[in-house]
Amino acid sequence: MPVASESAVPPAFQAYSLPHLTVLVLVPLIIAFLVRRARRHPGRVRRQNVALAVCMLALYPIALLLGWRQGWLTLENALPCHLCDVTAACAAVALITGRQRWAEIVWFWGIAGTLNGLLTPTAPDDFPAATFFLFFALHGGVVISAFYVVLGLGLKPQPEAIWRAFGWAQVYLAVASLVNFTMGTNYGYLRAKPPQASLLDVLGPWPWYVLALEGVALILFSLLYLPFFRRRRPSS
Repeated sequence: MPVASESAVPPAFQAYSLPHLTVLVLVPLIIAFLVRRARRHPGRVRRQNVALAVCMLALYPIALLLGWRQGWLTLENALPCHLCDVTAACAAVALITGRQRWAEIVWFWGIAGTLNGLLTPTAPDDFPAATFFLFFALHGGVVISAFYVVLGLGLKPQPEAIWRAFGWAQVYLAVASLVNFTMGTNYGYLRAKPPQASLLDVLGPWPWYVLALEGVALILFSLLYLPFFRRRRPSS
């Protein structure tokens, strides 16, 4: 979920500053550590999976509490209706259940969508604001979980995974659009682009950038499936 600025007016976030670059270095290091540990000790990953799942689920109530105490909690950021929020919940389910269908959603949505939040963040505040840590814990946690469930736990995307992930994305778009229409919010940035620079800036004005995102999503999903593609052998 996007978070609002703290009441004490901390410094505004600056992309690719030292704190941001530190996050971009830490995320792949954590991925490498968790994946390596899962592969070396496959029989002892249960606690690791549960711990990561609990972290992903805990971020939402922490954000609510922080927003309530600091006075920036509104309908615009109180509901877990952004794509990263939904992906975080899917990651927790995939980690706890080990179900393939959940893992593939996390892989496609997390890498194609949430990774963009790490590279072009919409974080309102810079280090050391609590909102800085909250934003990158959520987005970094989703990306870490995506690589971990696929490369560490071996829950690799299967044939038709692209279309399943894309189909569920349409469900998300429909639900988020309904919430936005009913409450006047902007979840998923489906009604307006974020104020910070992002991929949406090169996709045209509303509503065309929403339609363009559909094509971008299919292209990215296809690229993300390529490492797992296996050409079917002709039957003899």
